[in-house]
Amino acid sequence: AILNGEFLAKIYEEHGPRLLERNVRSFLQVKGAVNKGIRDTLRDEPEMFLAYNNGISVTAESVEVVRDENGRPSIKKIRDMQIVNGGQTTASIYNAWKDKKLDVDLSRVFVQMKLSVISTSSAMDEIVPKISAFANTQNKIQMADFSANDPFHRRIEELSRITWTPVQGGQKPQNWFYERARGQYADMLSKETTTLRRKAYKETHPLFTKTDLAKYENTWDQMPYFVSEGAQKNFKKFTIRLAERGNFVPDAKYYERLIAKAILFRRTEKLVQQQQYGGYRANIVTYTIAYLSYVTGQRIDLDSIWRNQSLTPALEENIVEVSKFVQHMIVTPPGGANVGEWCKKQQCWNAIKEYSYQITDSLRAELIDMSASQSAVISSSSKASASSLNITTEEERALIDKASAIAAAEWYALSKWAKETDNFQGWQRSIVFSVAQLIARNHKPSYKQAVQA
Repeated sequence: AILNGEFLAKIYEEHGPRLLERNVRSFLQVKGAVNKGIRDTLRDEPEMFLAYNNGISVTAESVEVVRDENGRPSIKKIRDMQIVNGGQTTASIYNAWKDKKLDVDLSRVFVQMKLSVISTSSAMDEIVPKISAFANTQNKIQMADFSANDPFHRRIEELSRITWTPVQGGQKPQNWFYERARGQYADMLSKETTTLRRKAYKETHPLFTKTDLAKYENTWDQMPYFVSEGAQKNFKKFTIRLAERGNFVPDAKYYERLIAKAILFRRTEKLVQQQQYGGYRANIVTYTIAYLSYVTGQRIDLDSIWRNQSLTPALEENIVEVSKFVQHMIVTPPGGANVGEWCKKQQCWNAIKEYSYQITDSLRAELIDMSASQSAVISSSSKASASSLNITTEEERALIDKASAIAAAEWYALSKWAKETDNFQGWQRSIVFSVAQLIARNHKPSYKQAVQA
């Protein structure tokens, strides 16, 4: 059935907690993310409540249904109505209705109701707990699952299905499997009919997930304190960075370098494991790679890692050496603080960055010349290093070239005209003037500037 929000609020006002006597929880107030989301929908998009909310599960001893002249049914009476799942929804609607500051219009709110008639008290005692339990033990939806349909992740999935690794030294080529939606990999494995075939598939198609991708990127971009917060929280931070980047669509070169970072990360895990530090491997790995990314100015040759599908002896030697002081600094936090919590703090990263370490001459000789590599744009919010998400694609470079092809004098003239006629907003005039200055100095604008220009 469908209930009007105002009607449901009035029922709760009249009967209160008696409606929820068989519910597993009382109202949790508006502190949790779910209840805040309910409140925000009621306030901002009341007509979308039916689409966004799961609704309520109700039991009753009996129900009286009537039909109008066209035979359409409606409920006239419910005896012993109990909301056994959806108490938070019901109480949230009521509290929003009573909050004069919110000024919600519940006449536009509708809630779906699943109503089960249980005719005997013994059956009620047996069935209601199962309804509550089973309704609340679904497969948990994780933060990363909500981003499955993002164009960025769809493009990574497309590239992963068609890109095979180079064949080197008798190695078999691999086709890394990007799991955009949870369960895709298991579904593919289930199609292999024997244990041997499943093993062969795993060897040919190494798995990496959205949270793995976020771990590789945030580590390379020197944010190991985010990675140390755990897979889901780190993924959320990566998603925010991706949104700030704008409509970034990865190309084949980005994908190849992403796989190179995956190889770097996984090999570092093995090297750290071999040192037998005794714990905190995940933290040591992300901080070790982040430090090498920092101290080399992100000039580790990812293209070489992709071509060879392995790390050089020089890089592996430095990974081991860096991991030694990283491990020591991680497990000896100031003031005897909790190690896990210390790793989540940017102060931990700042302390490790200040450690004086000279990379070996053999690794230094392998570092790439940034001026000869793919153009990288450093965002104003992170001038310390060129973020992976700021590496420009071919389409973006074409747009930058298009803006750069217009003479600085024309951009200056446009800026002056905009100011005199008040045709552009202030921030737009500022961008036009900045582009003019860059081109006058034989520099190119960033992709974001080029878009606006």
